[in-house]
Amino acid sequence: MMINLSGHNRDRFISDLRDHREAFALSDKEYAEQILKVSPNTFRKCLESSGRSPLALKRHTFVSIFTGSGLDPKAYGLSIGVPSQTSPHGGYKTSDYRFLCGRFFLYRRTFLSARHITRSILEIQTSDAKECLAFHELHYYDSESGVREEIHYRGDVYLNQERSILSMPAYFEGQVRLTLLHMPERRGGRERRKMRGALLAFGIPKGYWQPTISSVYVEGPIDDKRANPRELCRTIWAESEDYQALSSELAHTEEHATINAPLMWFKAQGKTTV
Repeated sequence: MMINLSGHNRDRFISDLRDHREAFALSDKEYAEQILKVSPNTFRKCLESSGRSPLALKRHTFVSIFTGSGLDPKAYGLSIGVPSQTSPHGGYKTSDYRFLCGRFFLYRRTFLSARHITRSILEIQTSDAKECLAFHELHYYDSESGVREEIHYRGDVYLNQERSILSMPAYFEGQVRLTLLHMPERRGGRERRKMRGALLAFGIPKGYWQPTISSVYVEGPIDDKRANPRELCRTIWAESEDYQALSSELAHTEEHATINAPLMWFKAQGKTTV
């Protein structure tokens, strides 16, 4: 289906597209292919359209241009939907983020004392029904109090492409749990990737429920294809062989990957809290 853009709307669109293009230190070819996801010839056609002839492009081509540029089609008299503006997940294409799919180890310090580390499983897959990525977290471990815990969290992956942060909220019996992870580098093959971030949940370390924040370190995809992911989960005790290396990874996450804004400000001012 072809869509025509003409007259004043066409001229404003071309002007706004030129302004957006000027913000990138890329060649026209790189800008067209990497940002707008169209051919250089299509981009050139947009810029060179003038006079009485309308700018005629296929619907999916206009959608790609508006998605990449962040321009609103309604501002130019077009009643077409743009994924980034209509999807609560961020309008990303799952095909662009398949490198995030797979089974990963997720590490965090124990909530009660932080002396030990729990290893859980994070699985990320595509959701065809919702046209986004979906996740499943399995936490299966022995707590410091000796109780066997098994908790499942499931939900959709929300992705703001400008911020490169994966947001993974889970809803369970009136509770909301949020995991935020930095986007890993895009690498070829099955090379292991590292993601760092934090989770906000509920903890009861003082005898009553409180908002609890914990830094997390994610590594994978893992090659182990065991059908039962419970076999991959465990508590890594402080005296174990693997503890020191994982503790160092978490220390790096706690120092560089997450921010506690009030504490950061107080430290910068040389103040302490009471």
